[in-house]
Amino acid sequence: MTDHTPRSIARIQRDFADGLSPVAFVEGCFARIERGNDACKAMIFVGRDEALDDARLMEAELGSGRSRGPLHGIPIAVKDVIDVKGWPTTSGSRLFRDHVAVDDAACIKNLRAAGAVIIGKTNLHELTAGGHENPWFGKVTNPLDPSRGTGGTSSGSAAAVAAGYCVAALGTDTGGSNRSTAAATGLFGFKPTNGCADRAGVRPTAPSLDTIGPIANSIEDVRLVHFASEGGDVPQRETVDLVGLRIGLCPDLHAAAIDPAVADAHAGWLRALEKAGACIQHLEFPLAGRVKDAGLTILQYEFAAQYAHLIDREPDAVGSQVRSFLASGAAIDAATYEMALAFRAEACEAFQRVMSAADLLAAPVAPGLAPRLSDEMTAVGSDLVPYGLAGGTFRRWANFLRLPTLAMPLKTQGRLPASIQISTRPDTDAHLFSICEALRTVEAR
Repeated sequence: MTDHTPRSIARIQRDFADGLSPVAFVEGCFARIERGNDACKAMIFVGRDEALDDARLMEAELGSGRSRGPLHGIPIAVKDVIDVKGWPTTSGSRLFRDHVAVDDAACIKNLRAAGAVIIGKTNLHELTAGGHENPWFGKVTNPLDPSRGTGGTSSGSAAAVAAGYCVAALGTDTGGSNRSTAAATGLFGFKPTNGCADRAGVRPTAPSLDTIGPIANSIEDVRLVHFASEGGDVPQRETVDLVGLRIGLCPDLHAAAIDPAVADAHAGWLRALEKAGACIQHLEFPLAGRVKDAGLTILQYEFAAQYAHLIDREPDAVGSQVRSFLASGAAIDAATYEMALAFRAEACEAFQRVMSAADLLAAPVAPGLAPRLSDEMTAVGSDLVPYGLAGGTFRRWANFLRLPTLAMPLKTQGRLPASIQISTRPDTDAHLFSICEALRTVEAR
């Protein structure tokens, strides 16, 4: 269980204004890492000295009357596929054990300019393609329940936030990794519109599906970190009226069973929104059945194109699950890949027509609650099904269709949270955040 009470970025800034030392705040994060990370394994590199130097600079700037904005002095961790100058970027693999970044990734430069303090690198599935048991850095334990895992390649990023090792963390989302891990830990996980961020200095998985996004304790914290990481101004929030808001449900996209605990949480949330004046629209998408397979083709082919030559030279530097994933990608020919890309373009155009009947899309993030640590399985009724591998059914469609998507926690009758993901049309990321803020004003009952 966690030993801290999360504070929002806005609350932390008020505390700084009232005299809280940014250095002391960052030191508190490091104290929690020292106490808990051997068991949690969220962090695989901790840049204590550099982070404290940065925190001292942020404190001095505040003392002189300068603030860089809402992220000034805020500690942030980053998934270890993102370059931080002078630090290793291993991608959770021995394949890159000797790599040291010569420069900050573009998103890190932007966060530093906004005043963020980068504290370290988070654990992940090897090369974002291996299983939950990383052969070199171990399994990430869920801070909500040590018998549970976090269920996705951004595992360490979610666990670091949930454990209080940082206020927010950057992850990557190629097939749902920011959303599945946020769902397992009761957090908010964001996948932006594909192609909206500068990915310089971020090691790819499958470039046409890859996105970079934050995991944090609130919608507002995610929003602040996301736009800061892109280097732009934070857009003004829109006022969204729940009365008449059209919530689209499209079961075609995730045609699989979900656990009663998840179903009940979703149903209660939707009932509350209907009482508040929202309208439920049932959407049909006949092409959905082909999205999962075409998305997997693109994912595996592009992964193989990135890594086959490196792994072939040093096969023992990666685990067996990465080698298996690579073999599947290497077996896909260029013509099959091009067909998948052509279908993707067709599906994106067709889905925009589907979305014309709704203001947003709501869908389950995962079939069940946080997965077991032992095997990453989750209960769906009396059955056990894979949690992470369910991404092909429950989450990758958002990457395939380029939809900005935010996973939000929902209360259940038990200890562990459920989650729901909200999507809007491509390139409407700011509008998505405003919609989600409106949705959060209604508690499921």
